[in-house]
Amino acid sequence: MRTVSASLATRLAVLSAATLGLAAACATEATSKLPSSSASVQALIGDAACSSDSQCATIGVGAKACGGPDAYVAWSSARTDPQVLRAAVQRHADAARSEQAAKGMVSACIMASDPGAFCDLNAAASGPTGTCRLRKTSGGTGPLVR
Repeated sequence: MRTVSASLATRLAVLSAATLGLAAACATEATSKLPSSSASVQALIGDAACSSDSQCATIGVGAKACGGPDAYVAWSSARTDPQVLRAAVQRHADAARSEQAAKGMVSACIMASDPGAFCDLNAAASGPTGTCRLRKTSGGTGPLVR
């Protein structure tokens, strides 16, 4: 009887180790997709250079577990193709939702509000070029300041 118990214990230990290894690999894969898609969004936005407010816009990025974007970033239509940016943001949100679902994550269902964007000409070192930035909200700065 002891041999059966020892054999069963060994099998359970091996199975547990394999399951944990597989879970870690899946978690690493889901997590590794998120930073690369976030980096892709940031690369598309680049320096968000602008010369007027009309060139500045915002886009919701990430995904809350209960729905909606995690935050907003400012971007410039003078530097970024809107369709390409929307596709990259969608990939980033899909990756975030997949990670949240895999981990059973939940979030506070407080919707991030779009603060709007403006062309900050004061940020320019020289010349008429500024940087698109998020407007300040009543609670301080927006969720992500660019």
